[in-house]
Amino acid sequence: MSQNTTLVETLARATAALRREHSPLPILGVTVLVFAIFAVLAPDSFPTAANLSSIGFQVPETALLGLGVMLSMVLGGIDLSVVAVADLAGVTMVQYFTYVGATRPGHDGPLVIATGIAIALLVGAVCGAINGLIIGRLRVLAILATMATMEVFGGLAIAWTGGNTLPDVPQPILDIANLSPAGIPLPAIILLVCAVCAALLLNGSRFGIRATLVGANPRAANLSGIREKGAQLGIYTASGMLASVAGIIFVARTAGATPNYGAGSYVLLAVVIAVLAGVDPLGGFGTVLGVLLAAFALDMIRAGFVALQLNQFLYEAAQGAILIVVLALGATARGDMHWLARLRRHPR
Repeated sequence: MSQNTTLVETLARATAALRREHSPLPILGVTVLVFAIFAVLAPDSFPTAANLSSIGFQVPETALLGLGVMLSMVLGGIDLSVVAVADLAGVTMVQYFTYVGATRPGHDGPLVIATGIAIALLVGAVCGAINGLIIGRLRVLAILATMATMEVFGGLAIAWTGGNTLPDVPQPILDIANLSPAGIPLPAIILLVCAVCAALLLNGSRFGIRATLVGANPRAANLSGIREKGAQLGIYTASGMLASVAGIIFVARTAGATPNYGAGSYVLLAVVIAVLAGVDPLGGFGTVLGVLLAAFALDMIRAGFVALQLNQFLYEAAQGAILIVVLALGATARGDMHWLARLRRHPR
């Protein structure tokens, strides 16, 4: 057995131990607590079937963005362009539907709809690959690279549409935001499928394990022969595709493609979801289940604010406050772990 193989196996065992330490129970407890608080404060309007169904229709788009950000954080980076990618993917899809006249009777067949969805996914993959190449090949910091591409992708969507919403959305796409097979909102089903795919990529594939090792210790991963550039390209491409799925849901929910939909608040919300889920901003760990629970917890807070008739700007302030608190707690925990490590090395 080669030294490199031994190093990879050692890093893999360390990563597995790290995942075991990050239990989803804390965020699950937060989710239950949030539900209980608002159920008590607004018993007539919050814990209703209609409100919970509304959450099921609304949370998938932000959860998908959170999954994309989570994947980039696994590498120790961040993807601030996810909302712009979603908007550009949605605009491109609807432009295609406009070109083929998909809103006319008999022009919205399965092949047309599938082609439009495939175009949106392709746009997401290309945008994500551009991010991965800039970060991996040009060695630009992820936060700066994706901030720049956020402006580029968002600017392209606005320039292409003149800043106007494109309304030519065929009925099969609109149905995504309205159908509930077996009583489960269709966007929630789409989210679960994407979450399973993300979990398999991150935890069930050789690529995912290597990408996690790159985030945990880039130097050791490089010494073991893992291609960091390939990990960057693959992870950011996957992030872009998740964003494009969110873009399709954007179009379905708003009955049109808006070039700057969610450009302000959704970027922060996606980052808050990933951090609240327990994803380490320094890299090396990601949790799909945690992202789903965090997204539902935050959307329940939004729904609770609505039920209590609170100012929605307070919800945006609450997002920032939650992010600061979680980051502070994480920094404190890391400081405690470093202090304990020093104590073990140099006992008094």
